[in-house]
Amino acid sequence: MNSLKLKVELSQLYTLNEFIGEHYPNKDIGLRLVVEEIFVNIVNYSDAEYVIVNIESDNNLTIEFVDNGIQFDPTLKENPETPKTLDETQVGGLGILLAKNYADEIIYTYENNENRLKIIKKVE
Repeated sequence: MNSLKLKVELSQLYTLNEFIGEHYPNKDIGLRLVVEEIFVNIVNYSDAEYVIVNIESDNNLTIEFVDNGIQFDPTLKENPETPKTLDETQVGGLGILLAKNYADEIIYTYENNENRLKIIKKVE
């Protein structure tokens, strides 16, 4: 497993994307969107002091986000109603739904005062 520790700053998104690309060079736009959504949510809402991202790729792609912010289990969040038209679309609220729809499995745990969110995607 490869790991990267980041500052909880939006400017770190480029570094995160480079890290993901180094260890999983597939140009999967869905993956990039999910990684961005999760990281931005941590930056904007967690009050964390750090974010650690672990990645492992074999028969499954596993990306784990670890932060010491406010405890939050996104798997318990109810799915928002999806807009029927572009005009009804509002900014925010769809990132967790995107992650749930993209991943084959999402696992959340809270241990040692850390949020741990694993996104697992089957790969060929």
